[in-house]
Amino acid sequence: MSTPAKPTEELAAAVARVPGVDELYPAAPILATVVHQVVGALTATPTAPERVTLTETDQGVTASVAIGIADADAATEVCRRVYDTIEEYFVASGDPAVTSIEVKVARIG
Repeated sequence: MSTPAKPTEELAAAVARVPGVDELYPAAPILATVVHQVVGALTATPTAPERVTLTETDQGVTASVAIGIADADAATEVCRRVYDTIEEYFVASGDPAVTSIEVKVARIG
């Protein structure tokens, strides 16, 4: 069973700077995002949706991100650059537990 770990705003900022990425979307499923927003509104502690989600499992950490890309022809290359950026972030941080990186394209164009 997996449990969500704390999101990394620094990592989200690094992904947003990748050439070709023109928007970051909430990485969590839409239902989880809506529930999070409703709870925040009800408790008067609204927070921004997580742009990068880190999920800790028995095997390690999975990093998930959903991006918007302006140019359909460059989608594969942009995804590869985002993947490399996330991988380099964890290598530089000395965290060897990252076992999976998921880059989802939420929008092209």
